[in-house]
Amino acid sequence: MTTRATAQPATPRIPADRLHAYIEAIWEKAGSTPREAALVADHLVAANLTGHDSHGVGMTPRYVASLADGELKLNLHAEVVKDAGAVLSVEGGKGFGQVVAFEAMEQGIERAKRLGICAVGLRGSHHIGRIGHWAEQCARAGLVSFHFVNVAGDPLVAPFGGVDRRIGTNPFCAAYPRPGKPPLVLDFATSTVAYGKTRVAYNQHREVPPGSLIDHEGMPTRDPKVMHEAPFGSLTPFGGHKGFGLAAMCEIFAGALSGGFTTHATTLGTTNAIINCSFMHKYVRNGQLEFLAYQ
Repeated sequence: MTTRATAQPATPRIPADRLHAYIEAIWEKAGSTPREAALVADHLVAANLTGHDSHGVGMTPRYVASLADGELKLNLHAEVVKDAGAVLSVEGGKGFGQVVAFEAMEQGIERAKRLGICAVGLRGSHHIGRIGHWAEQCARAGLVSFHFVNVAGDPLVAPFGGVDRRIGTNPFCAAYPRPGKPPLVLDFATSTVAYGKTRVAYNQHREVPPGSLIDHEGMPTRDPKVMHEAPFGSLTPFGGHKGFGLAAMCEIFAGALSGGFTTHATTLGTTNAIINCSFMHKYVRNGQLEFLAYQ
């Protein structure tokens, strides 16, 4: 088992409003409209403020690289390509996930409130960030929601018992609103740790929790460099075969069912950009569920 030195550099502290203004300025300078720049900054800074630096402003350099590679498109909006009443298929066009996911959620929320239920398939979006952000958006509207997400591009997770990377970190999320209280939110990658958390640990010279990683030979390691320096290792699925099974279902629901990208050879991209597809169910709460949520 390999390990890494644990010397930790000091983490800089920046007021949230200054950080928000800085991120906005970056994207306005890059060509985003003020609304788009604000939505991106809102999402990234909120991730930091909720304690998820892995999905916060530290993603900005990677977003800039995606823009330079033509894998992130500015000022695009969610496009409904199929409307079947309670089922919406939405194309993201590699636009900012912070914009197209927000717009897809708004359309799904309106439809669920009108019909009682709605399923939204969002495909081909650039990184949609912390999935709990979108579940919280639904919860604020009084809706229960379930979110299946896949991560197309380079696979990062080895199957249970395997060595080679085969699938993405494919998050799952669910949320239940509680009047006058924060919603109950379950939001996790189907890997033991999210890839972004290995980046944070790598930059801070920290080890990751035991069981999170294997090296290129399949040996357990706590050293995050195996995800950021050759020879590359893999993330492990949480819960062994159960986590990998859920990851596979996220791949099917979010990637295949939405008509989007997957890690299959026929749709796998060659880019390092983070392309997400997601499949979301939204339900209007009923009294029995509300009663149970308070027990």
